Amino acid sequence: MMELTSKLGFTSEDEPLLKQALTHSSYVNNHVGVLDNERLEFLGDAVLALLCSQSLYVKFPLLAEGQLSRLRANLVCEATLAKIAKHFDIAKYILLGKSAAGSGGYERPRILAGCVEALLGVAFLSGGLARARQLFDLFYHELMTEVTVSWSEADAKTALQELAPESIKYALTHESGPDHDRTYRVEVYVRGIPHGVGEGKSKKQAEQAAALLALGKLRGER
Repeated sequence: MMELTSKLGFTSEDEPLLKQALTHSSYVNNHVGVLDNERLEFLGDAVLALLCSQSLYVKFPLLAEGQLSRLRANLVCEATLAKIAKHFDIAKYILLGKSAAGSGGYERPRILAGCVEALLGVAFLSGGLARARQLFDLFYHELMTEVTVSWSEADAKTALQELAPESIKYALTHESGPDHDRTYRVEVYVRGIPHGVGEGKSKKQAEQAAALLALGKLRGER
């Protein structure tokens, strides 16, 4: 934990909240008195939306509200947050229940994204918006330099089809959870090559998330 604390600019005083930010609800079920990260995730989600909106407002002074909203949606989506989590190797600090850990929980975009949001919540509680801005800038340094107006496509699947008119296939690779709260995992193939895996509460959401990852990969190849 000390390594992550230092890497993200926190202090030892923040570590109790940091531990909570990385504690999934599945872990709490078997550990009495331990708090999960859902409240911090709720707070961090709002902080992230504000800081991302401010950054885009300044970076793109001529864009309309609708375009800014779509850019923000791409930057704060589950797939992007999971990418950030992987870049900072956050998964190895996450506390999961045995079942979640055994079913690939450390790789699930939804869990990784929730931890990133919760960490932003901790930063806000630790030092207000100024501290949260520091962590946001650390998380989004590369993305904010790469983001362009073309990221504002409303529909990632449509944008992917336009960018890669070759045959695109979506394959449902996994389903989990009870009937009333299913999670779907979809992999997208471009010219028969896997280009992204997305998760969502519906097949459509999972396909959109996968398409967004594929878009990023294809743009990086060009």
